[in-house]
Amino acid sequence: MQKLHLTFGSSYVIEGIKAQNKTKKFLQFSDKNDPHQYALITIDSEKKFFKSNLNYSILNGNLDIIKETPYFFDHFSLDEKQQKMYLASFQHIPDGSLSFLFCQSLEHDFDFLVISCWTNTVQYKNWLARHSFITTSNNSSDNSYSRKMYINS
Repeated sequence: MQKLHLTFGSSYVIEGIKAQNKTKKFLQFSDKNDPHQYALITIDSEKKFFKSNLNYSILNGNLDIIKETPYFFDHFSLDEKQQKMYLASFQHIPDGSLSFLFCQSLEHDFDFLVISCWTNTVQYKNWLARHSFITTSNNSSDNSYSRKMYINS
């Protein structure tokens, strides 16, 4: 099973990681609201890669590269009862998504990550409305977050 490894950091940190791992393939994202914040992803079969410990099993979907289009990173937690209620809705790629990846944390099996790209923001917001258990507050004090980022050229 493929694993997704994710870390966030400044340009200096991200470029340092890439320089130390020249043979590794990375996908780098930038945050237009915070130009000093970047995300770096690698996908492989290893259990762990970054020190951030944000390592996930890919449960469904693909991470397709579509430049100039926003990607939404949505992290959320579901207890056992909620997982039984909601996880089936992630077995199909949603209509209107250009890229959709559903992942489960390797460290905490109640933590999930969706990285998605949509034909337009309205479709993303409609999808969120149908999945009200995903909290999208950027400054949330709990384990949920949402971030809008773009692939770097």
